[in-house]
Amino acid sequence: MRVLIFFSLLCYCFYACSEAKPKQTIHFEPLTTSEFNFSADSSFAIPKGNVWDERKRMHDSCMGESFPANAIFIKTQDAFFLGCIVNRKTLQRVKNLDIRNPLLFGSAFNFITKPCYEKHQLGISPAAFIHDKIALNINIDGADAAINKEVTNTLYDAVYTEIESGSWINMEFTGALGKILDTTTNDQLLEYRKYLLDTTNMVLIRSSSITDISFYITTPKPMSKQLQQILSQKPFANISNSNFKTQLFFISSNSLQVKFSGIFQIMGQFMQCKLE
Repeated sequence: MRVLIFFSLLCYCFYACSEAKPKQTIHFEPLTTSEFNFSADSSFAIPKGNVWDERKRMHDSCMGESFPANAIFIKTQDAFFLGCIVNRKTLQRVKNLDIRNPLLFGSAFNFITKPCYEKHQLGISPAAFIHDKIALNINIDGADAAINKEVTNTLYDAVYTEIESGSWINMEFTGALGKILDTTTNDQLLEYRKYLLDTTNMVLIRSSSITDISFYITTPKPMSKQLQQILSQKPFANISNSNFKTQLFFISSNSLQVKFSGIFQIMGQFMQCKLE
């Protein structure tokens, strides 16, 4: 009888202790701008000022919804994929997540794309909008250093610019990601989870991008005859620090179109991961 009572008490104690300490699960918490070490990498830019306002205005107008207020926008050559883990101090990539993983695809993230060929006046220069130091190099005979400098300067010195975006792509993780990582036995996801829970890291939870973008530029004075002749051939150009496909078009003696094709990452939202 005493053995039975002791065993019953032991079972009750075990059950009560288990109830008192439920299993911790992954939670994602938004970060504020004060938690970013922006000086470590100019790829990240503080979400305030004219550049941010122009990007956000385009997104909200085309998508019909506002992007999170604490989002950070990122330069074009730094395509941080959804789920990318970044060190909060150095702002450098630590670990990527393959969202094609069958355990994630179709359940852990939402994907929305929407065509939006709106054209409107841009209140800043094209170079400022891209948030980069740009140098164009035209791929055609006759485009020497002077011509490349002249066409590059149009991105900085425009007196009037209109901007037109192509399709927008919004991607974000759902709450299912945490549940999958809480229960997974997959080696790759377990390793990813380890980096995710490191308090020195953060993870890209939402991302918004454009597939292509065009600038219609009016220059302060007529372009050189040589540049006008080259632009009339609709040449392609290389852009520094980027894999964009760039094409130029002649409009008039003091206006041109510069079209960038590729994935142009406008903004993203990072969060920190904790066990609770």
